This record gives sequence, C-alpha cells and structure tokens, in this order.
Amino acid sequence: MKKLMCSDLGGPSECAVEITGNSFEEVGSNCKAHVMEEIGKGDDAHQAAVESMQGASPEDQQAMFAEYKQKYDNAPEV
Repeated sequence: MKKLMCSDLGGPSECAVEITGNSFEEVGSNCKAHVMEEIGKGDDAHQAAVESMQGASPEDQQAMFAEYKQKYDNAPEV
C-alpha cells in the first residue's frame, strides 16, 4: 500500500489529507471520493482544483496524470 497527500494528486496545496491505495488506480479512486466529499461540504479550494484540471488541455491533463503517476511510483510502501 502507498500513501500520498491530496495535494500530491492535484488537490489544494493546503490539503494534507492522506490518500492510500494498493495501486495507482485505487489511489486515484480514493482521491476522487475525498474530493467529491469535500466539494459536497462546500469546499471552494477543492472545487477550484477540479475546475482547473477540467479546464486544462488534453495534453496538459496527460502531463498532470503522468506527474501524479510518477509521485505514486516514487512513494514508499506503507
């Protein structure tokens, strides 16, 4: 299992929530659930992060995805 911070995965820089998973896909799914929960609570910072990602070009989105995957790959097992 690996652990990253929400902010490592494109979330707001001030979000220190730990996201865990046994695969990159699981971490992504768990992060998405966290973000949706925060947006449901009215968190503007998480909403802005989502809008920023959605507004990025397909090339920029691929670059972000590659960066998050590299962070996952480099994260130590916990």
